[in-house]
Amino acid sequence: MDTTTTLSAGTGRFAVPSLRTIVNLAIGGFAGLGFWEAFSAVPTAWAAGFPLEPPELVRSLFSHQLGLTISLTTAKLLHYLTGFLFYPIGYWIVTRWIRSFGMPADGWIWGIITYFIALGFFAPLAGQQFLLRDVPVLSFMSLIGHAAYGYVAAIVFERLEAYRTL
Repeated sequence: MDTTTTLSAGTGRFAVPSLRTIVNLAIGGFAGLGFWEAFSAVPTAWAAGFPLEPPELVRSLFSHQLGLTISLTTAKLLHYLTGFLFYPIGYWIVTRWIRSFGMPADGWIWGIITYFIALGFFAPLAGQQFLLRDVPVLSFMSLIGHAAYGYVAAIVFERLEAYRTL
């Protein structure tokens, strides 16, 4: 079974993932997110004095941009959906449509991209400094956590994809 459904005849550059590939992306995303949650809560708290709190960034974003107060549960749901589904689909698009350097570089690079999305794009929209410049240890720990998240999510996904083609 092919991992993609081609949208146009030709190179297959513009393809959509199959259902199996989406499931594998989500499994990889859950693995990466599990690592991220443990890393953001324990080593980050030791190094920075407090844990990373992505749901609070989500809440701040909604408040700052839309004037909405969302529950912590809703913010966590949005963060988890991003971590186990949206970021992995982004990884697939980048590595299948744009460019692939191969593993493990693809995973590390995607993790760093997610760091810039979260702290370079969304943090300023949420009223925080770009890349949390005012809290450099927290920003650095977030960079490490995002890079490792990307690696774990990508390696699990790629191994699942390779396994089914054997």
